[in-house]
Amino acid sequence: MSPEQLAALELRRLARDCEVGAADLCTLAGEVAARLTPGEEPSGDGCVFLGWKVHGWYTALEALLERIARTVEGAAPAGPASHRDLLRSMTLPLDDVRPAVLRSPLLPELGELLSFRHFFRHSYAVELDCARVGGHARRVVALQASVAADLGAFAEALREQARLLEPRS
Repeated sequence: MSPEQLAALELRRLARDCEVGAADLCTLAGEVAARLTPGEEPSGDGCVFLGWKVHGWYTALEALLERIARTVEGAAPAGPASHRDLLRSMTLPLDDVRPAVLRSPLLPELGELLSFRHFFRHSYAVELDCARVGGHARRVVALQASVAADLGAFAEALREQARLLEPRS
């Protein structure tokens, strides 16, 4: 295979991974939605379950964003603000490299989930605020369709880039 064909193949793999990742996020968001009761805050084990699922949803999204950065840009952000830098960078297009992966209006809400994920991951002896967990769970459900649409559009852009790299017959 030529270098162009190998690059096209890698873009197609990444496009597939974006679609699989979007489906995985949808499954997690569905599990969150199934545990939410309108007008009620979670409590007890339900609160912990939702916290864990919200943590898992954001972690799965971030892992996919890191894969995109490594594959398309050559590296993911590093350093103490790397998680925030990664999220912010994915809402910005890179001229002649890639379009934005996520629309910038999603950044504040996704930033809230990033903060929660950090708290949840490092809160070893802290009692969860179930009202806040419930708010983050509703945030995941509300964001899911937009994130999935953005990942689908990005996957299509990757496929278009792959087509441009392949030799014409």
